Amino acid sequence: MLHIHKKLSNFDCDKLIDLGEFISKEYVPKYFPGFSISIYEDSQESYYFQSKYLDKVQSRSFSKDSIFRIFSMTKPIVSTAAMQLHEKGKFNLDDSVGKFIPEWNDIKVYKSGSNGSFQVENPKRNMQMVDLFTHTAGLTYGLQKQTPVDKEYVRIGIENVVDSRGPNGSLSSNEIINLLSEIPLEFSPGDNYNYSLSIDILGFIIERISDSSLEDYLNNNIFNPLGMNDTSFYLNKEKIDRFAPIYRWNIQEDSYEKLAKNKNPKIKDIDFLNKPACFSGGGGLLSTIEDYQKFGSELLNSKLGKSDLLVSKNTADLMMSNHLPNNLDMTQLSKFPLAGEEYYKGVGYGLGGSIVIDPALNPNNSFEGDFGWGGAASTLFFISPINGFSVVFMTQVLESEETRRLSKDIRTIIRESLV
Repeated sequence: MLHIHKKLSNFDCDKLIDLGEFISKEYVPKYFPGFSISIYEDSQESYYFQSKYLDKVQSRSFSKDSIFRIFSMTKPIVSTAAMQLHEKGKFNLDDSVGKFIPEWNDIKVYKSGSNGSFQVENPKRNMQMVDLFTHTAGLTYGLQKQTPVDKEYVRIGIENVVDSRGPNGSLSSNEIINLLSEIPLEFSPGDNYNYSLSIDILGFIIERISDSSLEDYLNNNIFNPLGMNDTSFYLNKEKIDRFAPIYRWNIQEDSYEKLAKNKNPKIKDIDFLNKPACFSGGGGLLSTIEDYQKFGSELLNSKLGKSDLLVSKNTADLMMSNHLPNNLDMTQLSKFPLAGEEYYKGVGYGLGGSIVIDPALNPNNSFEGDFGWGGAASTLFFISPINGFSVVFMTQVLESEETRRLSKDIRTIIRESLV
């Protein structure tokens, strides 16, 4: 299904038609059972394409109201929510995290050791709020399983905050904070970039500052004002027929399979029908392509000075600036080698998303200032302030190495279609 609003679009529509057709031919059904993609300009849909099916048995087609696990595309939303509080003077970016999480005032940095027996040292400086936004806090993700600190997250039951409903038990936000206070940081805050659950911690701080749950804060300040009626941390049972199934890429079989077939996946399937013990600001939301475009296009409006419904233009400018030290990109500051590292060259990190700082170094055919992030199940979001559009791509396949190539293909065709 294809829809192009020719009068609204700043694209050469004859060229843009190729976008969905190319993705469908190149990636479906080999890498994904199906997908949907949309482009918004001036808060309106100028392009939409959906292809094939939500499921492998081809019984359910994509639709604009299909509901997806957006995983880390939760991060830009929660970061924006935090910046609303920043606008109100509730915190400064250089505030110590200990101001809001005093349990961490004596947190240490890893030197050596394993299995809970660590040699540690004091950090060079305190962890600051900006470090949480930019993954420079020294935190990590247990699912990465590449260091003794990663493995300690798993050992004590914080493999993934999204998995608070999973086999490790139901942990509250305060319980997670207390457990993390006993684990050393990977490095001194500000020294390196390391993708982590730091936005989950930012979500917990939103709760402490606002004296409300993250669910209530997002409903009252983002979802309800934007009419994002299908975005939530758990699923209304009446909507279950719109909920997309989840798959994972099996390298050995060179195909995707139901997530349940893998007994030890990096990310476990979650019972989204039940309310979690804590709300994961780093990866816990469900959404639709239409709902996410309401958020993405409104954030773009803030950046362009057309609206302050979410945040002001000054705040959007601050969010969409590189906050990595010395204007380094992610590859230059990363503590460990990045998967698909070449795709992150020339890409810094803003307040809640990546920001293209040097398109000449980046192979994605991006524009300077492009801002966004993706989700673990191969979903994608970015806005291009220079060109005035926002893009959202939805499918549901975990652990796929095709996602980076797909992102490059999407950006290339879009760039070639601009008037």
